[in-house]
Amino acid sequence: MDIFISYSRSDRERVNHIAKGLEAEGYSVWWDRDIRAGEEFDHVIDKAIKKSKAIIVVWSKHSIDSRWVKEEAEDGVEADTLVPITIDPVTIPRGFRRIQAAELQDGGDNPTNSINWPEFLDSVRKQAGEGEGTPSPDDPLAQALSRAATATAAPSPTPAPAAESKSAPPVWKRYWPAAASIFGLLVAGVLALQLFGGGSITAPDDPEDMTPVVLGIYPNESFGLDQARGLDAAFNDMPQVMVVELSASLDAMKAREAPELIERLKTYLAERNVVAIVGPSITEFTPQVLEVVENSGRNPAIVLTTAASRQDIGWDDSNLPLFRVGSGVDERAEQFARLAQNTVASGVELVLAYEKNTDPNETTYGQLFFRRITERLPQWREWSDQNRVRSISYTRGSIMDSFSSPQRSGLFDQNKMVVVVGLSSDYKDLVENFYGAGQPRRAALLGGWNTSKAVRDISAELPVQHTRLFDMTDVYRSPADTRALPDSRRFQQEFGVLTPALRQEAVAYDSGLVVKQAITQIEGEVRAEELVAILRGQRFNGVTGEITFPGDGENWGQNSGTAGGMRPLYNLSYDPGATNWTEIESFDALLGREIARN
Repeated sequence: MDIFISYSRSDRERVNHIAKGLEAEGYSVWWDRDIRAGEEFDHVIDKAIKKSKAIIVVWSKHSIDSRWVKEEAEDGVEADTLVPITIDPVTIPRGFRRIQAAELQDGGDNPTNSINWPEFLDSVRKQAGEGEGTPSPDDPLAQALSRAATATAAPSPTPAPAAESKSAPPVWKRYWPAAASIFGLLVAGVLALQLFGGGSITAPDDPEDMTPVVLGIYPNESFGLDQARGLDAAFNDMPQVMVVELSASLDAMKAREAPELIERLKTYLAERNVVAIVGPSITEFTPQVLEVVENSGRNPAIVLTTAASRQDIGWDDSNLPLFRVGSGVDERAEQFARLAQNTVASGVELVLAYEKNTDPNETTYGQLFFRRITERLPQWREWSDQNRVRSISYTRGSIMDSFSSPQRSGLFDQNKMVVVVGLSSDYKDLVENFYGAGQPRRAALLGGWNTSKAVRDISAELPVQHTRLFDMTDVYRSPADTRALPDSRRFQQEFGVLTPALRQEAVAYDSGLVVKQAITQIEGEVRAEELVAILRGQRFNGVTGEITFPGDGENWGQNSGTAGGMRPLYNLSYDPGATNWTEIESFDALLGREIARN
């Protein structure tokens, strides 16, 4: 193999032009990440990289954030085979800048049209030699492919003149060249399978029982119970589908120490017709689940309920069919960035409290969120030096330890905006300890994501200063055009009228609902491949609104409908007296200062 190309899936069309251009120069190119025959994909990548003379890394606005591309670039640096190029005007990540990159961004959609394309080809030749299309003598795959191509192109024997021919040659002799060609291609195919996936992992055969199975992966406590109820409710009128809950404790999933759950997942993938997975809902646990699915050889639709960012779970470079109905870290970070800019511009200090893990090798949702914020707001450090923003980390379940000092607790008596990024139970601890009706009236506003249920439950137990509390969420109420639909009515019968406090049930319900609505369109046996194709090509009506999954582009798989995801999120305030939520149009009056609308 001459060349390995490392790139982001979002740039696939432009990279196709590069691959074809290199092949036209006589190079053998590995770039199609969809080539998998059951073997673990990492092993396929490693084999291709080791066999390549040059590793071309395509830096773009997408790939500079890709963990996989950076790892492959590191392989190129270590092997001294890196040939970098840029197809967008970007700053190459640290550690890869010492090698001059060929700038092909002027080529637009087709980088081979760049004025620098010949210069790039010179760099490739210096690294990989001339592209003659001649296989290396120690490369059995390339040799087999070459022999097959030669056999295909070989001319048939010229028949003898009719006057000298006594009889026509036997049939087997007349068709022998074509048969040899076909045989050569079959040999090449077998060798290709051995290199690209004929190893220890093979896709399992169809199970005897083709009953469609949907797996739900949630914690067996806290919000996980709400999500499990939502998923079950989505299928309670479809008995032909088996819904199975795979659960473990919240601590076990966050620590990635749920071996029984993982073994059950492997068993169902190997022995049952798993067509979809809803979950997991824990950021830290998501990569482990995706790895198990990838290694299984199955490709069920995976409707994620975690808020993990695309970058941190390798979404854009994954070959798995990933979907998400609700918002993730990326969308929430964008909402928070607008809030931060407006708050700082008004002269009000913004305090971000985020959950951290005591284990430096583990990363929480809060830490991932903080990372996205500092990337979106490079001025964050400057603001921090100017006392315009402040970040406070805390350990889950011990948030009060981070606010116990007089200096920290005094923040709530000042005109500030405090936002908590973590579980709603931590937010609830702050409300109970600082915002009870019997406490001094607080000047600071206290907000968090999806905290409506916590505030509603606290307010039912004791009076709180509810006008100082707010929730940021992607679920508010059912749109008028979906309330009368059968699935929306069933949700209301099961849980009541949709409110932000039912966010967990609603998102899990809609995640199951899109799978159910897709299954109803399949005739005969339900298979994951057909289900995925329907999910990628249609719109669905959920209790939270319209759901649409883009099949390609920058946000493929992330719901872009009115149900959440890419739409603007809500800032809400809860009134216990009216047991209702209202949207906060502006924080001006609440902060007592002039602040721009977000």
